Amino acid sequence: MTTLDLPPEGSDTFSAVANRVVAYLRKHTPISDWSVNRVVGGEQVHLHVGGESLIAVGDRRDWADSFCRRVVDLGADPVVEDVTTHPDYRDLTIGATRSYASQPIIDAEGEMFGMLCGLGVEPLQQSADVDVELLGLLSHLLGAHVSLARRLESGDRARRSAEALAQTDALTGLVNRRGWDALLADAAVRTSAYGDLAAVVVADVDGLKAVNDDLGHTEGDAVLRRVAAALTAARRDGETAARYGGDEFAVLVEDVSPRSLGEMLRRYRASFAQHDVEVSVGWSLVYPGDEPADAAFRRADVSMYEDKRSRRVENGVTDDPRDLAPAG
Repeated sequence: MTTLDLPPEGSDTFSAVANRVVAYLRKHTPISDWSVNRVVGGEQVHLHVGGESLIAVGDRRDWADSFCRRVVDLGADPVVEDVTTHPDYRDLTIGATRSYASQPIIDAEGEMFGMLCGLGVEPLQQSADVDVELLGLLSHLLGAHVSLARRLESGDRARRSAEALAQTDALTGLVNRRGWDALLADAAVRTSAYGDLAAVVVADVDGLKAVNDDLGHTEGDAVLRRVAAALTAARRDGETAARYGGDEFAVLVEDVSPRSLGEMLRRYRASFAQHDVEVSVGWSLVYPGDEPADAAFRRADVSMYEDKRSRRVENGVTDDPRDLAPAG
């Protein structure tokens, strides 16, 4: 077994601690749903959840339209008997929520990681039903633990990443399938544990099967090398391109917010045009709780085939079965 196959210990331990915290609060408070969540990219993303009648793993909400922002930015009460009548919250409706409690999670560097928060389907009898000092202690411990967990795994993660990047495709020089699988699995773990932002882009060469059949594999290989050159030219820091297999390529994009995906996709499409290659593109965010680890790739692959069919319709081209099957 190589380090490519080893699980990241730090993220596993943080996930275990966060899940124990929300399970404890669910059992020992009147509030039905608890969450350790990440605030990143203008969104609040729920990572470790107990309850799930009001919150589920992977749920996202604009930070600007959250109860928690009012606590952090406006100094609103952190424990509320009934949000439908409280002056700090009554103008904002979040599902069937009635009671609410939260504390910010601040990491060891003094940055806000996210929130420890609870949403209840029933009003509290009184705010003292939830011990705000206990919430503060638990959120403080979570903040310290997330920093410790990241430091604990940083060395191993760097070694695993170096191993993955060293796995290259002979024709294009890009990361190969095995290296890609390791990088995506690592990104999925970090997204589920910490809410780190990541996305997958899938790019499939249009008409490569026909090129191979009509002009020969030498010309087809030249097309693949141009696609690799286009990906390399468009790539920015935090983006890793791979040849997934045949005529299919993939890019793992880290630290990307959903709002910036459009600009990134335009950048890659422009590079394909500059390198004179016809490529269909699909994408997906990596979501907390993705199972299996390549779930984001599968969603992006579906998105890519939708793009391929849409582009053929726009160009008035009838589907060529050779173009909708893997190139060989």
